[in-house]
Amino acid sequence: MRTLVLVTVEFAAATHFMMSLVMFYLARRSVQFLSQAWIMLLICLMYCAGLFFVATNDVIPQPGIMHPVLLIYLLACSYLLSIYPLGLCMPGYLQWGRMWGYAAPALVLIFIYSIGAAVGSNLANVYTFNDIFNSFLSGDVVLRIIALLLSGYYIVNIFRLPHTLVKNMQLPNDLIAYGSALGLVSLLFVVLTIRFDLVLLTIYMLLFTAVNMFLFFRILRPTVEAISYPDFRQVETPPTREEITQSEVDDFNEANLHRFEVMEYVMQHDKPFLDCGFNRERLCRLAGFNRHMVLQSLRSQGYNDIHEYIMRYRVAAMKGAIEGGEMTDIKQVVDYGFRSSKTASTSFERYEGGDLMVFMDKHKKPETPADDISE
Repeated sequence: MRTLVLVTVEFAAATHFMMSLVMFYLARRSVQFLSQAWIMLLICLMYCAGLFFVATNDVIPQPGIMHPVLLIYLLACSYLLSIYPLGLCMPGYLQWGRMWGYAAPALVLIFIYSIGAAVGSNLANVYTFNDIFNSFLSGDVVLRIIALLLSGYYIVNIFRLPHTLVKNMQLPNDLIAYGSALGLVSLLFVVLTIRFDLVLLTIYMLLFTAVNMFLFFRILRPTVEAISYPDFRQVETPPTREEITQSEVDDFNEANLHRFEVMEYVMQHDKPFLDCGFNRERLCRLAGFNRHMVLQSLRSQGYNDIHEYIMRYRVAAMKGAIEGGEMTDIKQVVDYGFRSSKTASTSFERYEGGDLMVFMDKHKKPETPADDISE
């Protein structure tokens, strides 16, 4: 069990470190990622401390109910993650004054515990609920209860803030899903703090890391979507078979480019993609290469796969027909290789970043009214 906990803590630390590095890089271009980068780094450092503890102890001790170490982790994480949506959506709001004011109660509690640990004060042994009642008047137990209540306040904000932000600002609704998931995971750690269990701790760390990765990839999605697709290469004369064979001997990259030019020539002059039954097998036959060579050549020029390559040509042909007034009805998508209007709309939105029907309405030519016949 100790090995499983060790591996899980190491995974969580490495994952949060990776996310912090990427966000620090993005923060060079946009300040909204800066607070996220620091939050992920601080969480990584907390996991590194836990990793050191687990690695240097043969047995993981049972901390009992509401142990200060668990409470401090809960307090720090709930505070950091309650400001996560604020940092993402309103980076200008996170001024030092506001952050210190919001964190002041948690910092005071952590400071008191740090002073107590420095002077060697003994912690109350709390392993049953009766121990809480028996030691209720001790300062240690009172501080534990205050820390738990303060963590609850921060966890409520984890649930509440995304709802408030989405309601008052133009923000994606999945921010609410993130806040809800993160709040539930934080509640799981509250259960862990009250009744510690190694299996539950492992589950918590995996869920906590997964939820943070969800937001991480959600942050990266606009960056990925902003990556432009490769341009079509106009080919008037395809390379000969001898040129391709010679390039395969001389230069691997040049061979991929020549094979790609053969495919471009076929697509631009024969237009086989207008047939809805056209697929990768037919492209391979027309180009004269096997599937492996076709995929290798396409990827060398920035395409993900053969399906994407074919659909790009279909969308481009349909877009040109709409702009030229040749396509005026959504039912005409079958003339450009699409089996249904739904497939055409989905593909258009993916590769052109807009709604097909809106694009058609924008380029729809106004009808010319008939001239009045005067007697």
